[in-house]
Amino acid sequence: MNAIVLAAALLAAPATPEQAVATLWRSISHDAGKAGDEAALRAILHPDAMVYGARYRDGAPALSVARGTDFAAGIGRVGEKGFYECEVAREVRQYDRFATVYSVVESRTERNAAKANFTGVNSIQLYRAEDGWRIISLYYQVERPGSPVSLQGGKPGVCLEGQ
Repeated sequence: MNAIVLAAALLAAPATPEQAVATLWRSISHDAGKAGDEAALRAILHPDAMVYGARYRDGAPALSVARGTDFAAGIGRVGEKGFYECEVAREVRQYDRFATVYSVVESRTERNAAKANFTGVNSIQLYRAEDGWRIISLYYQVERPGSPVSLQGGKPGVCLEGQ
């Protein structure tokens, strides 16, 4: 297999929603002084994907909205600190070319930290295109102070799929 064909195969959209979501969390994670894997992230995002994020700032709810391309570009920037996503629980529902995934993720700035910096819940919608599953939207909510996210049977620091 020549290098161009191999590169195209590696960047093809995943065959299952589960593979797409696992790729999402791996692509976002990175060591200090490094960037996330922007190419892998772009390969799983639909060209028109949107990313919505909710968190609390100074006690007030805040919602951010970004095009998937802008989100991926941000992941491709070198980070001063490390950032590690550990998916601890996942529920997938699928019908035909539609899938939705509920995912619980712990985030750490130190890969082996005993405690997560924060935990969040994610709703990921996917569409099965001709070449595989693509994320069409991602909505995440970072846990609210004083109201912890349920790990849905997952264990702290025990990541799914060897992340």
